[in-house]
Amino acid sequence: MIYIIGIGSNMPSKHGSPVDSLKYAIKKLNQNNIRVIKKSFLYSSPPKDFNSAANTFFNGAIMVDSALKPESLLFVLKSIEKNLGRNIYKKNSSRTCDLDILLVKPGRISAARENNSKCILPHPRIHERGFVLKPMMDICSNWIHPKQNQSICNIYKSGYTGEKLYKIPRKL
Repeated sequence: MIYIIGIGSNMPSKHGSPVDSLKYAIKKLNQNNIRVIKKSFLYSSPPKDFNSAANTFFNGAIMVDSALKPESLLFVLKSIEKNLGRNIYKKNSSRTCDLDILLVKPGRISAARENNSKCILPHPRIHERGFVLKPMMDICSNWIHPKQNQSICNIYKSGYTGEKLYKIPRKL
């Protein structure tokens, strides 16, 4: 299946800076038979909905191909996060690495999987987060969000012109 995964960090890990941690996470995906097909540019932004001493978040999105079903992929993502030092999962907190399944290629997942309690697809807050939508614009702008019934491009253009995102001139 083809997935879009959100990737972000605002704290260094044992593998280096937040950006180094993201690159390490991508390397670990490839080592787990999760093939990275496309990478977005990297974007920096202030924390959303909380104050952080670590301040700047670095966010991106990647398109991957994997034979894993969503729950199995989520298990691999969480183990990579743990390997990078993310042990406590608190809402709106600093993190060494955050990996989230955002979308599955349209038409590739049944409604039963979408409603699975452990892995909700599409991710329920994509349409509320410019720091997620903007990187997705780089790699899947024409994909249709199945619940919003709009393209990623249209969702982004309709609500995220004022959010402060800074494009870093390199891809993940």
